Amino acid sequence: MDRRAAFFRRMPVLGAFAVLPFLFPAGVQAGPRLFGTVEFQMELKKPAGWLEAMKRNSKSPIFFDEKRFNASTLWKDIRLQAENKPFLEQLEIVNKFWNQWPYRTDKEVYGKADYWAAPYEFLAKSGDCEDYCIVKYYTLKALGVPAERMRIVVVRETIRNLGHAVLAVYGKGDEIYILDNLSEAVRPAQRVRNYAPQFSVNETHRWVHIKPR
Repeated sequence: MDRRAAFFRRMPVLGAFAVLPFLFPAGVQAGPRLFGTVEFQMELKKPAGWLEAMKRNSKSPIFFDEKRFNASTLWKDIRLQAENKPFLEQLEIVNKFWNQWPYRTDKEVYGKADYWAAPYEFLAKSGDCEDYCIVKYYTLKALGVPAERMRIVVVRETIRNLGHAVLAVYGKGDEIYILDNLSEAVRPAQRVRNYAPQFSVNETHRWVHIKPR
């Protein structure tokens, strides 16, 4: 757990919010609240796994027309399927396609406790929850979804008390959609009750999330 998030758990609510401007000088991020949290935008300096995955992706991109994704699908097949579709349908196409890959732990694939895979690595070896998020993030970006409308969100699944990661995609107004390797359905964030976000990232920023009490 992020040390700052743990710090707030030990503080009275009003006291915690009184010191937030000093700990997070960038201030509160405007816009819809992800899973009902107050969020604070910071410079993207971590997690290291995400920073390294971005570097590896830039050197070995997979989103060009003749790139084969599986025995029956090239990248251009997905692109043509998704182009000109309504926004939510594009999300569903991408979520369903990549959820076909089997879940594999970082320990199993890379011999490490935590490893954030670039899309080309996921394509070859599959991966765990944050790896599904990364490949979906870059797929949607290749389809024209701006990076600033997407975030990889590290959460705590509150029913089983397990770590997890999902991709949040921001639509119109207050719409936030959740792409999850545990579900074929793309769900509005306000209908997802069992995820407590710890932090989220995209290519430019990192956010810490605080649950109001």
